[in-house]
Amino acid sequence: MAIDRAVDIDEEVASESPHKKPRRLWLWSLVLLMLGGGAAGAGWYLGLLGPVSADGVAAEERVRPPIYFTLDDNLVVNFQSPGRARYLQVGIELMTRDESAIPVLKRHAAVVRNNLIMLMSDQTFEGLSSREGKETLQQAALEEVQRVLVEFHGAPAVESLYFTGFLMQ
Repeated sequence: MAIDRAVDIDEEVASESPHKKPRRLWLWSLVLLMLGGGAAGAGWYLGLLGPVSADGVAAEERVRPPIYFTLDDNLVVNFQSPGRARYLQVGIELMTRDESAIPVLKRHAAVVRNNLIMLMSDQTFEGLSSREGKETLQQAALEEVQRVLVEFHGAPAVESLYFTGFLMQ
């Protein structure tokens, strides 16, 4: 009977140990997963982890701050209107992120101004009375400036054109 009892105890010990090893393994895996997730979350929160492009440079490092270039004087043009002489006075600022575009804009400001004056003098008073008309003119002016930059700089470079003043009489 003592031998039978010893065999029974060995069987109980042997049957307990396979269950304890997978439980411990599962528990340690869970603890490691939580620690890794916590470390990754802390790194992201502190800004140590972030989006990286294919060449290994972080996306935040690629975005350059905007640079604004103001056309010196407001543009003043007379434009089409039946019966009366109408005038348009517009202040313009250009936004780029390319520092090398600023000297090109300064050097060729006369061409930019000329092309914008020609564009604006083709407008009508009624067409510019609405917000949509002004936004259409703004987009056309941006495209004109980009065309000039492609010609003299090789790239459009200017991202946005802003009206800083807009007076119609």
